[in-house]
Amino acid sequence: MEFEVTMADIAKLPKKAAQNLCKRCNLNPPEITMRHEALCRDCFQIYVRTKFTRHMEPYRVKKHSQTTKKLLLATSLGVSSTVLLDTLHWHRALQVERARRSEYDVYVVHIDETAVTGDTSTNTSSTDANTITTDQCLEKLKERYTQFEFIKVPLEEIYTISGSTTPVDEIISTTSELSIDPSTTSSTSESQPPRSKLRTLLSSLNSRASQMDLINILRTRLIIELAKQRDCEAIFFADSMTKMAAMVLAEVTKGRGHALPWLISDGPTPYGSAKIVRPFRELSKSEIISYTTFISLWPYSIISQETATSPQKPPIKAKNQTIDEIMLKFFDDVSNAHLSTNVVKTAAKLEFADDRDRVERLGLCEICGLPMDEDPRVRKLRNVVRDDVEGGEGSSSGGNGNDGIVGDADARIYCLEPPEGEEGLKERRCYGCRRSTLGAGKIDWPVNNR
Repeated sequence: MEFEVTMADIAKLPKKAAQNLCKRCNLNPPEITMRHEALCRDCFQIYVRTKFTRHMEPYRVKKHSQTTKKLLLATSLGVSSTVLLDTLHWHRALQVERARRSEYDVYVVHIDETAVTGDTSTNTSSTDANTITTDQCLEKLKERYTQFEFIKVPLEEIYTISGSTTPVDEIISTTSELSIDPSTTSSTSESQPPRSKLRTLLSSLNSRASQMDLINILRTRLIIELAKQRDCEAIFFADSMTKMAAMVLAEVTKGRGHALPWLISDGPTPYGSAKIVRPFRELSKSEIISYTTFISLWPYSIISQETATSPQKPPIKAKNQTIDEIMLKFFDDVSNAHLSTNVVKTAAKLEFADDRDRVERLGLCEICGLPMDEDPRVRKLRNVVRDDVEGGEGSSSGGNGNDGIVGDADARIYCLEPPEGEEGLKERRCYGCRRSTLGAGKIDWPVNNR
């Protein structure tokens, strides 16, 4: 005799039997315990896709829309990037099925860093039978996701790509462009190919941590310039909650705590009109790995399941590890979703009421392109002078000297001391970039942020 199981029938089940079922549907046996909640495979997939869909509200199909938005997905071919690509494919296919059209098209961009990091096209585990190269991985993705356009760009392309001057964003009235600064480029460096220029730049830095810091900056700037060239409305990063929590502590340690609202929050950036979107900011790394297993996406990533799920020894000596690697390993070892959530949400709440005034007064860093940080000693002096002026004191004795310091734009910010004999060549660098480029002197930086 056939019958249909209803929710009323499930409610009548013995309590012990109900504990062995999924906590949401109460129909299937659980396959994963997620944040103290046992879920079946179907409910877990719904959970992940629901978190993703919350960030896709601006890209839902509009009834009278006549244009198709362009989005850019930055992929490292890792686990999170592959899951984000698959989830975008699901979301777009759902729009086509229901509305007979999609609201957006996607460019998938992979930045090839072989020129500076060596042959990193293969997995870290050379003995793994599932190891594939980046080219093989890209070919597999092209065959599976035919509706997306895939682009592979070498990192040294940052020296040759050209961008016109564009507004910083809707909020701050300043400009930013990407070009080679002719005032800092010698005739010798002009004749060098882009790959040689990039290697020369990185070799001038005195530590691996500094090199990786600048590589991250160049990668981000290249992705943003590619988005500008293709008129993309938004750039999608597959940063998980675990990675973002590590990034918060790492950037504070590196001296860029003043720029956390720009680095963590989704929305406009100082680099141009394209905004940043991180749809996985509410999902931990372990949840993304579990989703990859359930959907069987491991063949489409350069990271194998064995490498992602087993504890790995650091590939380099501890003294050469970067702060980003140390923080990411810390949050991986902790495996506490609540800790990562608190770090990310607390950092996302940070904002500066005078950000507009600060950027207009101090400008952008010549290296990272983020708003400059003000020297706290000079800020304190400026406040003292303002109080003296308001109180009518110090009008002639020391006021002129202090006013001169406060009025000097270069005196209000961290500026590198110029080398002997080149006193007129001060460079605007935030405290974090000043530390990364310490000892490098005058560098041939391909990006002009002024």
